Amino acid sequence: MDKLTPDMMMTFLVVAAVLLAFTLSCWALAEKIKKAREPKDKLAQWQQETNDKLQNDKKRLDSLERGQGVMLRGIDAIISHEVNGNSIDKLKKSQQEIMDYLIDR
Repeated sequence: MDKLTPDMMMTFLVVAAVLLAFTLSCWALAEKIKKAREPKDKLAQWQQETNDKLQNDKKRLDSLERGQGVMLRGIDAIISHEVNGNSIDKLKKSQQEIMDYLIDR
């Protein structure tokens, strides 16, 4: 084992080439797996963003619906007052509901 023979050099080069080829194949396989997962990751991200937007829209629509209900109760109180002239308590309650809605908004 003192001398380095051509056979030993050839064996070393073959082993090094095989290790290099194995490493490169593993790297290529890892890249293919990464590319295969990319659409799934993008889809999951898009789905999350869409769900967030839908939740924001639902909150906004719920708020608008609540506001419409408050305004309709106020209009009803005004009409009741105009019709019978004595719905002052209903008017005060509606006024407070409208103020609460506007403040909480």
